[in-house]
Amino acid sequence: MKFLILIMALGLVAGVLLPGSTALSDEGDIEVVASGAESQFPDGVKFTVTASSPEEIDEIRVFIKKADQAGISTYRTVEFEPGTQVEGESILASGGSSGFFPPGTRIQFSFEIRDKAGAVVRTPDQEYVYHDNRFEWLTVNSDLITVYYYGEYVEERAKTVLEAAEEAMIRMVPVLGIAPTEPLQIVSYNNYRHMSAALPFRSQAVSEQLQTQGMAFSDERVLLVHGFDATVQGTTSHEFTHLLVAEAAGGANGQVPAWLNEGLAEYGNIDPTDGYDAALRYGIYTRRLRPLWYQDSFGGTPDDIIIAYGQGRSVVNFMIGKYGIEKMAELFQSLRRTLNIDLALQEIYGLDQYGLDTEWRLAIGIEPLPSPEELEQQQLEAQEPAAPETDQQAQPTSVLEVESDAEEGTETEATEAPEPSPTPTPAATPVSSLDDSARPSSPGGCSSPVHAGGGAPTGVGSLLLLAAPLALLSFRSSRKKQED
Repeated sequence: MKFLILIMALGLVAGVLLPGSTALSDEGDIEVVASGAESQFPDGVKFTVTASSPEEIDEIRVFIKKADQAGISTYRTVEFEPGTQVEGESILASGGSSGFFPPGTRIQFSFEIRDKAGAVVRTPDQEYVYHDNRFEWLTVNSDLITVYYYGEYVEERAKTVLEAAEEAMIRMVPVLGIAPTEPLQIVSYNNYRHMSAALPFRSQAVSEQLQTQGMAFSDERVLLVHGFDATVQGTTSHEFTHLLVAEAAGGANGQVPAWLNEGLAEYGNIDPTDGYDAALRYGIYTRRLRPLWYQDSFGGTPDDIIIAYGQGRSVVNFMIGKYGIEKMAELFQSLRRTLNIDLALQEIYGLDQYGLDTEWRLAIGIEPLPSPEELEQQQLEAQEPAAPETDQQAQPTSVLEVESDAEEGTETEATEAPEPSPTPTPAATPVSSLDDSARPSSPGGCSSPVHAGGGAPTGVGSLLLLAAPLALLSFRSSRKKQED
């Protein structure tokens, strides 16, 4: 009998302390008449509940979590006037203290209602997909991937987006060593003007130099894409690959350096252009290739950013070409354990970032860099007063072909924005106009300077960059071919 009493006592304690114990509490006569969620785009989601009880209801909470993040949840207090019959609401803000989350985010929520008699009831979990409520959304899907689109005669374009994502999935699953089981959402907009309202805030300086054609949000497993851009297949596959990289990295996603993340995204790009190859050649010519160990994130001028993408793509192609796709999958398994990219590289490839950087530079025919220690010492010495500047122009440091007639002073003019050439290049006009028909095409890719709280975007899709030197090089190359 004592043993039975002990078991009953432990059960009561568990009912009080264990998660989900409200189901064992006294529900009294509380009745939940209605509950739901409603988009308040672009400000977030409004949760509403109507409940009644013989006793005065004095507390209501809404418990919220992103559908794909088991165990990670929060709650908010529902505002209402206490009484026996109440209606209450609570706003989950997007872009505020709760962090930005994009349209397409799947949210699970439930309400907990308490009255003065001590009764408490917890509603079952409901799932809601946060949408841009300016449009009526339709879907096409295949297995785990759903594409949301709107408008008449747009279904075929949505299928194009879906097929690009599927092809990227087929290509990258063996490379990353993953077997996705959770849904992934793609929200396809018909033009840039519509999509811009759904993107996180960006500084004016960045907005003037970059046009977003796609953006991946790894925490939410969502991709926003400009479905009618000429580069949509490349942009979709590139950005979708970021979602797969995040899945492969798991909790170590923050330890994946930009050069690897963007290089893999370009490896998954089903419609690549030669724009990044031209950027890499320009980076070599102007001695602007940064060491891999300095590229946890990309930054600097638009020229620096697009050069970094070209470098990342080249390094990843080198790694897979020399060591095979199996090693890349093993690298991500190691990274999840070590949480350190140098340790993971050393474990799988026998090289840290410096060793990999050296092998890659030798493979493409340029001189390796000094060791990180020597390079740091050189930088410290360079901070001392410099000798007077000369007019000597930097000489090429690679056997890779570059334009021999590049104008003197090109590098110092990199931030100026001349009229763009009519040929497709990585350069373009500022994004002050929202007339999509006036925008030249550009290579698929993304831009790391744009980040947001919460589910930070991994990337920002196809770039339109104010990259004067790259425009000049590309234009001259095109002109020279025409003359030949």
